Order: sequence, then structure tokens, then C-alpha cells
Amino acid sequence: MDNIPNNSPNSAGQQMGNLPQGNNYAPQTQTPSPAEIYNANTTTNGPQYHYGAPQNFFNAQYLEEQRKKLLERRNHEKIIKSLGTSTGFILLILLGISFLLSFLLLTPTFSKLYETNLTFASAFGIFYSVISVGGAFFIGSKILKSQKLLKSTPYNPPKDKTKTLLLILIGFGGCLLANYITVFLRAFGEGFGIYSDYSALEDPSSTLDIIMIFIGTSLIPPLVEEFALRGVLLQSLRKYGNLFAIVTSAFVFGVFHGNAVQMPFAFLCGLVIGYAVVATESLWTGVIIHGLMNGMSAISSALIYYFDEYVSNTFFYIGSAVGIIAGIIGIIIYLTKYKNDDTLKDNGSCSDMTLGEKFVKFNTSPVMIAAIILYIIQAVSQLTTTPPTY
Repeated sequence: MDNIPNNSPNSAGQQMGNLPQGNNYAPQTQTPSPAEIYNANTTTNGPQYHYGAPQNFFNAQYLEEQRKKLLERRNHEKIIKSLGTSTGFILLILLGISFLLSFLLLTPTFSKLYETNLTFASAFGIFYSVISVGGAFFIGSKILKSQKLLKSTPYNPPKDKTKTLLLILIGFGGCLLANYITVFLRAFGEGFGIYSDYSALEDPSSTLDIIMIFIGTSLIPPLVEEFALRGVLLQSLRKYGNLFAIVTSAFVFGVFHGNAVQMPFAFLCGLVIGYAVVATESLWTGVIIHGLMNGMSAISSALIYYFDEYVSNTFFYIGSAVGIIAGIIGIIIYLTKYKNDDTLKDNGSCSDMTLGEKFVKFNTSPVMIAAIILYIIQAVSQLTTTPPTY
């Protein structure tokens, strides 16, 4: 007896995969290929990296374009890693100079003067800042220039005065807020019995002490450190995106302070100062913000000498509150007046890499890793479980 296929849905033939016959059969929908999925979801922006076989995959022009994009990305990765290596060498040079200068304080004469004479301590701080930070980054600028990685530093005054004033208010308020965030983190650590032996300035005992404190905190460090971080480093990184340059230079700014108290504070300040420098295209904007922030501590020290600690603390707390409020008002006005500002949107010539990819590539060169580890060891070595005595 002949076997006639059964067209019912429950037929064994259909279960075995035989296609049923008849005009009422609806063809099965084919699963889209990887290439179709890719081409349906791909945008015109961003890198075109293929994991399927997209349309025109075997087109010679198309393949050449993809090859060029891949080579361009590899070149960007190589240069960013080279910048990280150069920065690592700069940090190691800075650490080496600091280590050598610290030997001076081991001698009885220098040690006694440093601990008992604030004028001498301030003068030594100025010398240290110029020789270590200034010297290391001056050498670094020559290294970067020889590698054709150093962009010219914007020493020119800012052109847009209104924008500059608003960013100075924002930067100053942001640094004051960062100071309170750091105080909170310090208190949080102390709640677990972890203290830092980092100490602030001693109280001045003469007018000369006050003059040296101002020079050693509000004048020399802002000039030297802004030249180093927002001049040499940030400008070298801007070719690969403003946001990357701001974040990375702020990270290095935090690292080279070398103590657990100042590291987070310096990083947060580096973010707002870096943005202000890039947005105004002038290094002087950063110098002013940096000087104002350090000046708060110098003025507080002067008020202790001429009045008392109560007046000094009152000035600092009221000044901080006014500065933070002024910064908030500055942000509101800035976002209204400069709402189309594209400072952070400029991704430079490296649009094929994300911020995270660039940051990781910069900080994972062997030399940079070694420098970061040494500075972290330095910071951790200053932590103690013994409460400070005041």
C-alpha cells in the first residue's frame, strides 16, 4: 500500500522535518545573518569594527578603509602609551629629586631650622617646589618636545573676560567644596582608627613669616604647578580629547602630591582648574584659581598672628561659604550664557577610543605603573594608627 504524506500539523513527516505540501503553507522566516544584524544596528558615527560579514565586505575600497581605521587606532594607542611612559619618567625624576632634597633635612642643623623656624621652612618649600616639580617637568617638556608630543603652552591672557571671571568663581568654589569633601574623607578614615601624619602650616610668629607663607603658598606653587600640570602635561594630551586631557592631568596632579590627605583634594581641584584652563585657552586662569585657594590658608595664618584662632576660623568658614555660593551662582550664569560651550565635546583626533580606553592605555605603561605604585607607597607610609596631638 502506498504511503501518502499526511498534511495535518501532527503528521510524523512534519515532525521529521519534511515540508508539508499545499498552497496554504506560510514560508518560514529566515533568521537574519550577522551581517544583516550589524548593518541594521550600525550608526554612521563611531568606529566600524565588524564581527560578521557586512555588505560589501569583499569590496577592495571598503577593506582598505577598515585597514586604515585599524592602523590609525593602533597609532593612537601607541602615542598615548608613549605619553604615559614619558609622564611616568617625569614623576620618577620628581620623586628622585624629592628624595635627594629630603637628605638635607636629615642633617641636625637643617632639621632644627625646619622644625623651629617658619621662615626657613617656607623658604625651603619654595626651593623644593621650584627644583623638584619645576625641574622635573622642565626636563619632561624637553622629552615631550623631542618626541613632537608637546603642544605650545597658552601663556596669553584670556580673551573672554566674562567667561574667565565666571570660571574663576566656579573654580574657586569647586576647590573650596573639594576641601570639605577631603575633610569628610579624612574624618571617615579616622573613624576607623586611620590617621595621616600630614600637618598644616605652623602658626606664624613674625611679619616675615607671613610674607614667606604668602610667597610659599599663594605665589610660587601656583606658578610652578600650573606650568607643570596644565601647561606641559594637559596641553600635550589635548590632541587626544579635552576631557581625556583634563581627567588625566588631574589624576597625575593628585598622584604627585604623595600623601593621602592631599591626593583626593588635588585630583578634584585639578578637574575644575583643568576645565577652566581649556575653556579660556589661558594658563593664567588656572594660576589665579590655584593662588586664591592657597591664599585662603595664608590669610588664615596671618589672622592667627594679628588676631587669634577664632577670627582665623571665622574668616575661613565664612569665606568658604561665600566662595561656594559664588561658585554655584557662577555655574548657573555660565550654563545660561555659554550653553553651547563644546569644551568637553572636543575628542581631538582620537574619536575611535573612549575616555576609559585612553585613560587605561596612558596609565598602564610599565614606567607609569611603577611611578603610581611608588607614590601610593609614599602616601600609605604616612598613615598611622596613632591619633595626632595638637
